Amino acid sequence: MPELRCVSWLPTWLDAEELVRATVDSDDNAAVHHYGLRPRDGEWHPLAEGLRTAHEALRALPVADIVAALDETCVRWADRDHVHRVAARRDIVAATGFSPEAVDRSLDVELGNYRAQTLNRVLRRELGDPRVLDGFRPDTELDGSTVAVGPRVTTVVCSGNVPGLPALSVVRALLVKSAVLIKVASGEPSFTAHFLRTLAEVRPLLADAVVVTYWRSTDEHALRAAVDCADAVIAYGSDTACAAVRACTGPHQRYVEHGHKVSVGVVTQGYLGAVGLPEVARRAAEDVSTFNQHACIAPQAYLVERGEVGARDFAEALAHAMAEYAAGCPLGSVPPADAAALQMRRAAAAWTAAGDPGRYGFWRSPGLDWTVTLAHGPVPVHGTGNRVISVIPVDDARGVVTELRPLGTHVQNIGLGAVGDEFRSLAAELARLGACRISEPGRMASPSVIWRHDGMPCLAQLLRWCDIEMHREARPSTTAFRGQG
Repeated sequence: MPELRCVSWLPTWLDAEELVRATVDSDDNAAVHHYGLRPRDGEWHPLAEGLRTAHEALRALPVADIVAALDETCVRWADRDHVHRVAARRDIVAATGFSPEAVDRSLDVELGNYRAQTLNRVLRRELGDPRVLDGFRPDTELDGSTVAVGPRVTTVVCSGNVPGLPALSVVRALLVKSAVLIKVASGEPSFTAHFLRTLAEVRPLLADAVVVTYWRSTDEHALRAAVDCADAVIAYGSDTACAAVRACTGPHQRYVEHGHKVSVGVVTQGYLGAVGLPEVARRAAEDVSTFNQHACIAPQAYLVERGEVGARDFAEALAHAMAEYAAGCPLGSVPPADAAALQMRRAAAAWTAAGDPGRYGFWRSPGLDWTVTLAHGPVPVHGTGNRVISVIPVDDARGVVTELRPLGTHVQNIGLGAVGDEFRSLAAELARLGACRISEPGRMASPSVIWRHDGMPCLAQLLRWCDIEMHREARPSTTAFRGQG
């Protein structure tokens, strides 16, 4: 019999006996099966009320205290031997097939984002004065005062199997003093509860404002009930999955969507000359291999400008760099269906390269650790994952924009290897095209939480504001107004 593990986190005020089990979709032959706890149909109201009560306790906390608690939690998780991280690694490896080192590197990247210095920077960037979350603050432009009010409850619907990703929405919601109801993904259901165990040790009040649950993707009643609990909803997943969540939201709810996106790298001859081929290839291998290429920020292709260092040269160097990365951080195991699809793709690439070796190329590891192809457009629209990267030659900067234009609104993250005026020109063109993040190659997979995710503010879009203006009691020039949030 497989071992059963619960993926839910329940605050102290919620009785597990009042909930029912929902089995997480998984391989029937897996050694470990997971389940989540959720309310029975028609009985979600007490959970919603409990979260609203938890929100009232959050409101009384200064935002600086919340930042400090999140920082301390991530300090503990920076230790790979931290007890809850060890348990999370074990469960993530079992659920995803990622190698232990791939899991650890993913967690290092993801949780390194939520240190106090970075969280304070995003608060200042989006809100000006973070203390607007604590109460009315003077606003000289308004000649009055203003306060930011977060949702009472935020429901988050996750998808995919990227280790640590749910922390992003939990952190965002808690920063704006919102309680959180989070549905974890079947692809990686374990991390969130382990993370909250540490948070509960650091600041129990914060962990008591989060419920981690699960329901099957076909359970429309549970989805609608969970959405009905919330003032704000955050959805991750395919365009179809996000549309299902969007259809459940009402006009009174804030809705934030992170649907299907495509990311690519770009390398010009000027950048290759400035940085050198081996280093550029090493950076590109880092982009492709982090999170095993399952994150939307990972490149599906690298576009290489024709010139002295050709696309084939780059592909060969990238294959070498991918092999070196995999030697220190293997991919792990791949589910049978995905492994079969990858082998079919490899066979097709090998056949194409054999038929036209001048235009196409194919490099691979002996196992499934990495795959590099030299191809000619179009850029893949759907993510591949499992460290499969296409190198595509383009004539010049104009060719980059031409190749990416068919992706339209799905363009997200660009690793732009260019220098000088060419960099500035290309960055402007890519921004107009739809890209919402541009970084240097090698930094594609490690965006900061300060980045406006998918082109939108991370925190501000969850908030509503109340301004006091045209009132003598709230003028910064005449009074040190202090109000209650």
